[in-house]
Amino acid sequence: MSAPARATLPSRLRWAGALASAAALGALIAIGPPGAARAAGGPGYDQITGVGLTDSAVTVPWTKGLLDTNNQPIASANADRGSATPASPYSFMYSDFKNLSVTVSQTRDITHQGITVSWKGGQPTAAGPSVAAGLFLQLMECYGDSSSGPSPQNCEYGIGAIPSFPFAPVFLAQRTGYLCAPGAVPSVTNPPGTAIGSGPLLGCDPQEPLAGANSPDVAPCPGDACDPGFFSIPFVPVGAPGSPVYARDQQPLRQYFSELNTNEVPLAVTSPAGTGQLQFETLTGTQSPGLGCGEKESNGQPRGCWLVIVPRGQYEPNGFKITTSSGGADCCIQSSPLSASNWAMRIQVHLSYAPVQAFCPPGSQERETVGTQVVSRAMQSWQLALNAAAKCSRVYGYSAVTETTSTQQLSTAGTGVGLAFTTIPIGSEAARDGGHPPSGLPPILYAPVAVSAVGFGFNINDGSGYVTTPVKLTPELLAKAVTQVYRNDLPDYYTPAPSDPGPAWSQSNPANMTLDRQFAALNPGPGFTVGVSLAPLLTEDHSALNQQIWQWIQADPAASGWLDNGTKDAANSVTADPDYEKLKLGRAPAIDSFPRAYAACLDLGQSPGPSPKEEKRCSLDLLPYTDNYDTAASSALAAFNSTTLQWDTTATAPDGSSGWWGKIGVEAIGKIFDWGVSDTPALAAFGLIDAQLCNDGGTACVAPSTASVTTALNSATKDSAGLLEVNPAKPGNGGYPLVQVTYAAVPTNQSAAALNDYASLIAYAAGPGQTPGVVAGDLPPGYLPLSASLRAQAQAVVARLRAIANPTPSPTHSHSPTPPPTSGSPPVSPGSTTPPSTTPQPSGSPPGASPSQPNPTPGASASAPGLAISPPSAQLAGTTTPRQGVGGIRWVLLAVVLAGAVSATLGAVLRYGRVPPWLQRMRP
Repeated sequence: MSAPARATLPSRLRWAGALASAAALGALIAIGPPGAARAAGGPGYDQITGVGLTDSAVTVPWTKGLLDTNNQPIASANADRGSATPASPYSFMYSDFKNLSVTVSQTRDITHQGITVSWKGGQPTAAGPSVAAGLFLQLMECYGDSSSGPSPQNCEYGIGAIPSFPFAPVFLAQRTGYLCAPGAVPSVTNPPGTAIGSGPLLGCDPQEPLAGANSPDVAPCPGDACDPGFFSIPFVPVGAPGSPVYARDQQPLRQYFSELNTNEVPLAVTSPAGTGQLQFETLTGTQSPGLGCGEKESNGQPRGCWLVIVPRGQYEPNGFKITTSSGGADCCIQSSPLSASNWAMRIQVHLSYAPVQAFCPPGSQERETVGTQVVSRAMQSWQLALNAAAKCSRVYGYSAVTETTSTQQLSTAGTGVGLAFTTIPIGSEAARDGGHPPSGLPPILYAPVAVSAVGFGFNINDGSGYVTTPVKLTPELLAKAVTQVYRNDLPDYYTPAPSDPGPAWSQSNPANMTLDRQFAALNPGPGFTVGVSLAPLLTEDHSALNQQIWQWIQADPAASGWLDNGTKDAANSVTADPDYEKLKLGRAPAIDSFPRAYAACLDLGQSPGPSPKEEKRCSLDLLPYTDNYDTAASSALAAFNSTTLQWDTTATAPDGSSGWWGKIGVEAIGKIFDWGVSDTPALAAFGLIDAQLCNDGGTACVAPSTASVTTALNSATKDSAGLLEVNPAKPGNGGYPLVQVTYAAVPTNQSAAALNDYASLIAYAAGPGQTPGVVAGDLPPGYLPLSASLRAQAQAVVARLRAIANPTPSPTHSHSPTPPPTSGSPPVSPGSTTPPSTTPQPSGSPPGASPSQPNPTPGASASAPGLAISPPSAQLAGTTTPRQGVGGIRWVLLAVVLAGAVSATLGAVLRYGRVPPWLQRMRP
């Protein structure tokens, strides 16, 4: 909300300074500031994995756990917790939490991501008969504008998965609970019973309802949610204070969140050492409209939200102490964390969100870009900064598309797309499947903008807590995981009646990867005996990224031999799937996709009911593909298993009719094993544990990291178009094998305005956009900053694009023109210093393809039939960005920025009494 206006002079001073500073800042962005900026995180932070604490991390002891919107302890609210003589009638709970301390890895510029929540000083979780009995944490995300924190009504909680046990009703994962008998007070010696006459072990809360019969925590009667004897904390969606949602049976909540998309954590285990850790998925207003986190408020700033952690001990709010040794109904904490007394024990941490959109009005002029999904998070960051700097006068758009679509967009006139991000030469993808590169491609310049890697991220919780030990994978193990050799990955292996044992070749194979002897030897620990598929989440696209994974597998003799020839793997425990053996996946050239090749289906006949349907399940029904790398990582973090189990008459089929195979959904705590293919930016964002890729013997294991990605990048060689490629079989000693360089591909046959705009984007991406960090405009975690040579190549392309867009007028005197390149000479890529002595074929081109030919078009380096890839000339590529006379200008502009900032700051201090947020970080 906007602050009230005060004096006219401070206001004018503030705005004059802001405008002057912004104008100079825009010029500095165009030039590119020298030197380094802030660090992305604190000591031990790794830019590739995102592991470690960012500079906005907070550590808060429970005794000071109620923080304000600046994440400073609220002295008055915390006073009783730290008192030697606490006055609260609920202080009997304090002893379980007094030594607890929680660390949150990031609290500013939050997006849809994972943040690491770790804790120490807790009491070890007490075990119950089938669920943790007590001494654990419950976590949720809430909105709330008050500096004192959120209300339970503002929180996404109440629909989580907790294994049930056959005693009294469980309210741990609900928004309801028992009211105490009238006039009850908490007592550890004589705890009161419920208002409906039940005993104290059911955990009533004497503090509910907070305001008598008219309390908002009591569902109205008569009404669908009316339930005498129970309180009911409504969920009030953001922006709808007059529309509380009461949930007697949880169904009304599903319009805002459900078992399939909630981020609530109803039970987080504390180890015997008193420690614990998990990744908490933060949701923006896009994923959770009921919270609205990151959405634009009336003051133009993104809405902040709260992480709330409710520790649970050995006492219920009425004073009843659980008895874990009995194994009976009194074993376990049962009450809701939202009840008033439990809520009073909370830790609250404020989360400042990055904007969920560019904050530009509809109709803003947009300069479109498309390309590989591995640049998505970087481009989202750069977009926000560039669009804000331009004040929406120019907006950069971006859409993640396949390689084929990128080629089509750049080669088809009138698409409005003039830049595609790619890891391979435009058009070369056609040759992977034996096709021919498209003809008639325009001349294209390639500028390196990002370095990242592909990996495999895991989320494992076996009941002892979140597993942080990296999973080790060999090429052979990965080959088995993606070729449906485990019984639970076969659609016709069906254990419910009528059961089906599956094909004969599979019947001695393990049920899942964790029960594979080869996996167990590399990853000691109990295997998962759950009767569901543990297959990785895979994308359906055809890409050079997928091909690189298969090239790594093929480089291992044991893996390639098992794929093509063997019926048993090296450990003599797993038979290959004959349907995949026919594909000869161990032979070069490597394929570029992950096929679902197993052909058999399960057919249970006609379903019962008025609309019978054939109950048939095939590979794609059991193992559907995921949309993209981001979805794969977020689904793994959320423990969402998209594989199917039994036929569900209420589920919706792909054609919209009723009746389909029900999905597992969010897995129960203690039974979580989710993993999938993704890129390092998404893996870092969601905090998944990266797999270590090992050789066939299970040694020389390497995970993506700043060091291993740098080593691999140093091993890269240039393809025929000059683009760097890492050979996964030879990534260098200690190098990570699945590293890619992303290039901005820009055709030169565009308008001057388009070329200038794309040049500005590249200049920012390869300049200020290489500063690691989490603020809009920074290089997000998961990307390796460009080397000096790659930056120089990018800036050389910037100079060339601007030269084409703004040609220097020809002098009036006559001169001899520079002759064009010799006919038949190949295009030369960025970074080359001299043309090659022989004429190479474009990457992936079939034998006999025509080489690129010179193009006499002014400003274009070459044009030819076939692949027609045309990077800058050898003379241009061999240089860095030409020196410009901007040294003095840069310092003048910097002085203007500083002066404007001082003026704006002074105005803001006079006006608000504080430093404005826009000075702390750039915002759209």
